[in-house]
Amino acid sequence: MIRPTVRCRWPWYLLVASLGLNMFFGVVLAARAWHHRPPPSPEHRFEQFIERASGVLGPADAELLREAFATERASLAAIHANIEVLRLKLRESLTADTFDADALARTFDRTRTMELDLRRRVDARVVETLNRLSDEGRHRLADLGR
Repeated sequence: MIRPTVRCRWPWYLLVASLGLNMFFGVVLAARAWHHRPPPSPEHRFEQFIERASGVLGPADAELLREAFATERASLAAIHANIEVLRLKLRESLTADTFDADALARTFDRTRTMELDLRRRVDARVVETLNRLSDEGRHRLADLGR
């Protein structure tokens, strides 16, 4: 006795639909992961700049730049931390049972004052470092910014 073989075939449109859904969800997950990447910190941006600049500067100028960055690394980290504290205080203020506009205004004032002090310190170090670089090093840095 010969038994007929039962062959199960998925309709082609179900396979195409499944593939389409998988691709859609893959794109959504990739977009969410890319979109929620935190912005780089000022410290990280300076570090990237120092690495790029070191590639075009002479050894002595590159070392001056690295020393200046090492000296101000804590200030750059403090700038980033200051912004994060403000972000948290703002969220707390917005989600509190009662909104305290004066407290939020004081938080903004403290944050702005601290950030200005830190930026002044970093700016002074940049000016001092640029003053110590060779003329050729300053010109190469100018060309790097183009």
